[in-house]
Amino acid sequence: MAVKKHELVADNRNQLDLAALAQYFQLMNEQPGYLPPPQELIKHCHDIVKCLARTAGTVDQLWQLLQPVEHFLLRVVTTVHCNVRHEIFTAILDKFYSYISDPQSEACPATAAVLIVIDQSDEEAALSSARWLVQRTENGPSGAGLRAALSCLYRWLHDWHSTPALGFWIVSYIKALEENDHHDLLIETSLDNLARLFSCLANLQPIHQNTANVIFHVLTSLRESVEAFDRISSMVGDVLLNLASDSGPWSRQLLQDLVDILTVMVERITGCLKGEAQEMFRDKYADVILCLKRHLESRTSKFLQMAPWRRRRGASGKTNNAVKKKVGLMNLGNTCYMNSVVQALLVTRLFSSHALRRALTVPYWEMMGQLFAHMLYSNRTKLNPDRYFKYLRPPFFSPNNQHDSSEFLGYLLELLQSYEHSRETNHDYTLPPVLNGANRWRIQSHVQLSPLPSSGDEQSEPEQSRSSLSPRPGSSGGPDATGSKRAAPDDEDKAQPPRKRSRTGEVALARRDSIIDSLFGGVLRTRVQCIVCNSSSLSRDVFRDLQLSFPEMPEGRQQHSVQSLLNFYCSEESLTGDNQYLCHDCGGLRDAERRVLIEASPRYLILVLKHFKFDAKTQEQTKLMHSVYYNNNVTLPTIRTQGIHASYNLFAAVVHSGTTLDLGHYYTLAKDNDIWHKYNDCIVSPIDESHLNKLSRSSTPYILFYRRADVDEPVVPRMEELPRTLQDEITAENKIHAKQPRKVRQGRQ
Repeated sequence: MAVKKHELVADNRNQLDLAALAQYFQLMNEQPGYLPPPQELIKHCHDIVKCLARTAGTVDQLWQLLQPVEHFLLRVVTTVHCNVRHEIFTAILDKFYSYISDPQSEACPATAAVLIVIDQSDEEAALSSARWLVQRTENGPSGAGLRAALSCLYRWLHDWHSTPALGFWIVSYIKALEENDHHDLLIETSLDNLARLFSCLANLQPIHQNTANVIFHVLTSLRESVEAFDRISSMVGDVLLNLASDSGPWSRQLLQDLVDILTVMVERITGCLKGEAQEMFRDKYADVILCLKRHLESRTSKFLQMAPWRRRRGASGKTNNAVKKKVGLMNLGNTCYMNSVVQALLVTRLFSSHALRRALTVPYWEMMGQLFAHMLYSNRTKLNPDRYFKYLRPPFFSPNNQHDSSEFLGYLLELLQSYEHSRETNHDYTLPPVLNGANRWRIQSHVQLSPLPSSGDEQSEPEQSRSSLSPRPGSSGGPDATGSKRAAPDDEDKAQPPRKRSRTGEVALARRDSIIDSLFGGVLRTRVQCIVCNSSSLSRDVFRDLQLSFPEMPEGRQQHSVQSLLNFYCSEESLTGDNQYLCHDCGGLRDAERRVLIEASPRYLILVLKHFKFDAKTQEQTKLMHSVYYNNNVTLPTIRTQGIHASYNLFAAVVHSGTTLDLGHYYTLAKDNDIWHKYNDCIVSPIDESHLNKLSRSSTPYILFYRRADVDEPVVPRMEELPRTLQDEITAENKIHAKQPRKVRQGRQ
């Protein structure tokens, strides 16, 4: 028997009532064989989050009402089809996050009860969800949404003790912020809430392990902060006494971890202070230091393995770890196409920092991280990259021939994305790599998704989406700009609205758990409209680069620009002749108009300028040496719902020098710490910012790297933050290099 539907509201029609909600779901739980359809389930989950956010009361007051609600949520995420489960899980987290990330929101801590849907045995899944939410919120002013969310979660951890998944989720959220190098935000927000967090350890009742994990994670990350130590110093004695009074193994473990962390905290701070400042610190906190000495530290706490948070900029406004020297890469006869790409990716700091800090034990990322580490910390002026390139080079590339740098870049990103979540501990590099392949570009879904934004109402109807137009792995999907594309007037505001079809049954989405997609992935929205019947279809495609072709030069214009090529890429194109559109409403090939807009803008925008075309007579790729102005700043045309166009700043360019693709040479121009350098294989030299637009006609920037204006670059990791084995390897090589000049001098005597 189905549950009778009724309104889940009290006398106030605009306010959901928790008692009515609990009663409704209690009735539903008594019928284990029944669940509403997917769209109704999502509506119920939204109602739950909305109701809990507006509820007032303590754990004891709300516990009885929360039990049937939690039971219902568990039923949903454990019994429905996996595709529906994903949509419901996303809907819950999305609604949940909308409340905690609102700086004006005062959501009740009971809202944390919905986190029961999180599987605490799957840390990677929780981290993936946290990454997705962090990336969605990064565009806010000064990270206001990120700060509000973290502060709200800290407050709930102190006030709400009946949801163990809360602490588990907070750790995932903190890790996602760390991955995106929001250290300033983490430091400031954690300091503001540190006293509240630390007081949780003073409770007479034992705290949950997930709660302790949050507190110790924050304390360890702030172990170099005098301000952090000052904010907890008055409570240290009582907390240690409270933990020592309980002889249980859990309290003993908490006590040992805390003593280890605080002891290292004192050592780190005093080690950074000198002379009188150090003595003043020891005098001020003498009682706390004495209290710690009464307990025997073990230095075994797992939390001490984490890297400390450090502010991105010092008092002078310059990065603390500015890279002062540049290390080149030897050209092994024909490897300039790889050298140039790697040198550009090195100054893509969010990417290279991730490889250095968090991926040094993952297949292929390990190779990438080691190569970056040697490029940053070697005392040599040039490195031999052969031991890395033999694994990073596409297997279908011949080692004895030069290849296209953009194809290598596309392959490399796809390779790293395929292995970024691998748990292999001893990867066999003699085996060929296994790539995710083209299937990653489209994700089949069996549930209705949200309709695509558009200028009018659309009827959703399943339809086979067109195949990706990407010419290679990792390249852009979307219209095939071949130079024959011709701009047409914009007709979105015609008097008679056309009939439309939205292709939402099969949608291309960037993977939310992928650092590659989070940095380089964007989404194109393509609209094709039939000229005959005015019906239209919409589709979305994921891109990691945009390949820009050259239109015919308008009369009176002497030079293209990167911005004009971007505008041309997103202009309307007429599909006629051999390129007609198969209209399902007309039932045949028809003339049509196609338009592309950016629905989701990437943090790093990679543009490939199509300077090459195949010459049938010579059977080789010839070069188009157009005159181009390479804009330092460009804006990316986006859909109207995004409000403003995304602004990007140029920071690197891979240049092709030569008249043919097969016989030319690649090198890189890149900006690091506001200084431009020319990376010509093993020779690195500073250049003027205007150098890019002063190149000869045969030296053409081929791959352009732009950074979105709201993206903050992280500090270059210190060598001390690398794995010990890698530190030892680089140190040993530097010692050998230092001895070489001495041997040369001795040989001359």
